[in-house]
Amino acid sequence: MSTIAPSVLNRDLIWAGSDTGLIHITRDGGKSWIDVTPRGLGDWSELSLIEASHFDPAVAYAAVDRSRLDDQTPHLYRTRDYGATWQSIAEGISARAFLRAIREDPHTRGLLFAGTELGVYASFDDGDRWQSLQLNLPVSSVRDLAIHGDDLVIATHGRSFWILDNITPLRQASEARKANMAWLYHPAAALRVDNDDFVGTPLPPEEPTAENPPNGAVIDYFLKSRASQVTLEFFDAQHRLVRRFSSADQNTTKHASVSVAERWFPKPEILAQAPECTASYGTLPGAVRVDPSPMKRLRFAIPAVPRQFRGPIRSA
Repeated sequence: MSTIAPSVLNRDLIWAGSDTGLIHITRDGGKSWIDVTPRGLGDWSELSLIEASHFDPAVAYAAVDRSRLDDQTPHLYRTRDYGATWQSIAEGISARAFLRAIREDPHTRGLLFAGTELGVYASFDDGDRWQSLQLNLPVSSVRDLAIHGDDLVIATHGRSFWILDNITPLRQASEARKANMAWLYHPAAALRVDNDDFVGTPLPPEEPTAENPPNGAVIDYFLKSRASQVTLEFFDAQHRLVRRFSSADQNTTKHASVSVAERWFPKPEILAQAPECTASYGTLPGAVRVDPSPMKRLRFAIPAVPRQFRGPIRSA
């Protein structure tokens, strides 16, 4: 036995896979099992991981590793009828990236994540097509994935744990594609933490560290074409203006009258006007960070930042 996947929808429904290429299913809590192995799997096909759907008890996904036969082809299967039939769903995955894991987002139907020998992939259409989600992740053997709240966590072989913070834009990608001009993503839940304590001298720039997620709420937006001006306004429950940011704001980052290093200060940034922009709105005045691409902001970060954090810190 190499993998087991109880259904979250039916306590008596369990999927099981072996390292000899077999898939079995029970629908009576283990009293009887049925062989539902996809055609073509041989004795040396290891079931790396089976994922039972969070939305339909008849649906399951199976990642198969045939590397012991020197077959590095990605083998990934989906069933929608309790294993009576299976479909291959590996289109878009690199030809030599054999499968290690498959996970379904429990909040968005059709959003899947795959861990391969060479990295991470995502599918927005239930596995029909895949695209790389590598971003700044080194080429790594991704052995398992987990969705923790709004974050994607992966376990690699020899390259530690990595976290992709805030996958809420990925959950709304299908809606964003349908937008005529622009799309404002519904933000993830945010925590406001007041921290007035002096946290000490910042680390030297040559110190190898990674960043925690930004403080405050993260606001993401999508533009289909370049805009002459972009404005973000925030109102309270009484519809009173709280904050306003505009691409027309002047970006002044120099503090000539202060006798400390410029890098000690947060860098205010201006809302970009180019297509596919992403903005991060922080809790400090002017703490808006903008990247030219939404995939650029969605970057993995190793949660190991000594002496340099504000508010809650997560570890994995």
